[in-house]
Amino acid sequence: MLRRFLLLFVFIPVIVYANQSLENDLKLANIGNRGAAFRIGARYLNGEGVEQDYEKAKYYLERAADKNHSHALYDLGYMYLYGIGVEKDYMMAYDYFERSKDVGFVPAYFIIGLMYYDGAGVKKNDKKAYEYCKTAIERGYKTNNIILDHKNKKILIKQEKEQEDK
Repeated sequence: MLRRFLLLFVFIPVIVYANQSLENDLKLANIGNRGAAFRIGARYLNGEGVEQDYEKAKYYLERAADKNHSHALYDLGYMYLYGIGVEKDYMMAYDYFERSKDVGFVPAYFIIGLMYYDGAGVKKNDKKAYEYCKTAIERGYKTNNIILDHKNKKILIKQEKEQEDK
């Protein structure tokens, strides 16, 4: 259920850095620039301007994550959640998403909420799912697929809600 559900709502955000050359980013990453390391990792993860290579993606994302780059932490969580280039590991995914959330990356709140909703790597908990998703939405995360049931403090997935109404 989680894989089908999350693939509908969560994606790896792709950031285009037209003004940043790979060569320049490699130089910057080698002197410890976390933004450059993230950009290189994201390029390899998504195959943007380079051949997709999950091992290189993980390497550069980890370098950025070691310096608390919020998006790199999120992308590593995503890799572990779905087993992209790594063995699927919900606990590692949760840890990366928590770290990403802790440094302010709003989409991490949402995906943690979905993990609680589905019980992926954590004990299923509707109230925690509600709170995390509510926080994400309050902080600007946009979704048309989740309904916050404030009365019962839980989230509803639109397609499930539509099926209940039939």
